Amino acid sequence: MKRMNLFSFIAVLALLTLTLTSCGKSEFGLTENTGKLMTIEAKNADKDAFFMAGSLEVADGERIVIAPSLTKGTVRVEIVKEPEEQSMEQLPDMDGEAVITADVSGTEEVSETAPAGSYLLKATCLEKATGTIQMEVTPAA
Repeated sequence: MKRMNLFSFIAVLALLTLTLTSCGKSEFGLTENTGKLMTIEAKNADKDAFFMAGSLEVADGERIVIAPSLTKGTVRVEIVKEPEEQSMEQLPDMDGEAVITADVSGTEEVSETAPAGSYLLKATCLEKATGTIQMEVTPAA
């Protein structure tokens, strides 16, 4: 029950981020989150725009593939292990060490294995960006 409450809180936080960023000409946010697939969409996203979202679920024998399709700009994608103990009164700790950090641009994929668990996503525009980035959990083989 506690996990569902945290997931609901993170989903609401992501939707608020999308709402706030959609007020201007610049858009940067999560458009899909299924637990095994997350999609970031950037439309003239401003430098230093960022958001945090969760939860990406990785099982034993799986890896995370980051597949950008950016026509311009660079985005830093950080995958951070979700804390074991979390409550609705406390925001997730995104200052923890990232298990994956990738500065992505163009269409070059990044693939990393990660221990089984739940992960949070932090995305930051390093340069004005346009395009999409997919993070997908796939079998490691």
